[in-house]
Amino acid sequence: MLVGDRYDVVVVGGGPAGSMAAKQSALGGAKTLLLERDSNIGVPVRCGEAVSLRNLERFITVQENWCAARVQGMVLHSPDETAVTVNSTEMGVVLERALFDRWLAEQAAQSGADILTRADVDGLLMNGDGVTGVKYRRFGKTQAVVAQVVIGADGVESRVGRWAGIRTQLAARDFESAYQMVLAGINYDHRYCHFYLGNNIAPGGYLWIFPKGEHTASVGIGVCAKDCSAGEAYDKLLEFIHRHFGKPAVVGEMAGGVPVSKPLKNPVTDGLLLAGDAARHCNPLTGGGIATAMIAGFHAGNVAAEAVKNGNASARRLGRFNDLIEDDIVKPNKRAYRLAEAVGKLSDETMNWTAREMLAMPENQRNLRSIFLKGLSTQPLLMVDIIKAFA
Repeated sequence: MLVGDRYDVVVVGGGPAGSMAAKQSALGGAKTLLLERDSNIGVPVRCGEAVSLRNLERFITVQENWCAARVQGMVLHSPDETAVTVNSTEMGVVLERALFDRWLAEQAAQSGADILTRADVDGLLMNGDGVTGVKYRRFGKTQAVVAQVVIGADGVESRVGRWAGIRTQLAARDFESAYQMVLAGINYDHRYCHFYLGNNIAPGGYLWIFPKGEHTASVGIGVCAKDCSAGEAYDKLLEFIHRHFGKPAVVGEMAGGVPVSKPLKNPVTDGLLLAGDAARHCNPLTGGGIATAMIAGFHAGNVAAEAVKNGNASARRLGRFNDLIEDDIVKPNKRAYRLAEAVGKLSDETMNWTAREMLAMPENQRNLRSIFLKGLSTQPLLMVDIIKAFA
């Protein structure tokens, strides 16, 4: 095993969490290396690609080349396909993730981080229970990099967290299987993101249509792993596509897993912290993880750089990371988890009734809070969660 250069911070994974962490670490003065196992950052795409413009603009200047579409709201479709339009004052964006992820990595490089692709991290360097670096394979050779802090941004599987002794296992109820196709030459209302609900349509999850242009869209499905057999998500997606669009041209496909659990209670240990999907920062209600990954990566990189500067990468020192994301990720995602559990128990009849009740309201009064308050009106203990979640 060859020992390579020594770095202050090594980031594992080149997604939004990893690139944001590398950027902030480098800006904080730490010598930073980002390792990505795939040949090209951003490829393959494993994401629905929708995010709010406000969340992006907290950290970056939006570039039009990686914005596939901008949307003005959403349409919720109940099991009987009653459509409820929910307009929003907040613009949404559907990304071209391959371009977006690469751009984020380029920002990290411009900030001073080194980047190495085709570097498959396959182990950690340890000193007792503390992490002191990583091992990776590239072109058949195993190499090692010593670092004061390792940031695991290696996605839902997070081998890095597991190797460090952090409990990252997911129960079947906290994991969704997803499949998505990019369809071309279809007709639909491209001004909105569309969500289809129902226990037969997408058990324990939902089906979506996200605009990628006037006649192109990402059409996908996420289903709860405990409620579906292998391959069922794909079959249900095909059934939906054939029913609504016939046999359109498919110009892209992807499959993946989405963690919909509560955030890890303690995503740190001596010399290591986890961010993004690796730390279960994905929103349990929506499955969205782009914004939370960027928030987590931003704080992870800052905390790592501070730890290096102070010569203290203990779990206690790195634990400040969890404090920093408490209001943006930890509390909201715990709240979202409780709401997701409640929504998962709703019958199709209740969803249909809620949709009809919402249609009776003036369109300018419809919002997500009113929909959840109506749909979960029989569960008063959740009212505070709903009000805070959609304030």
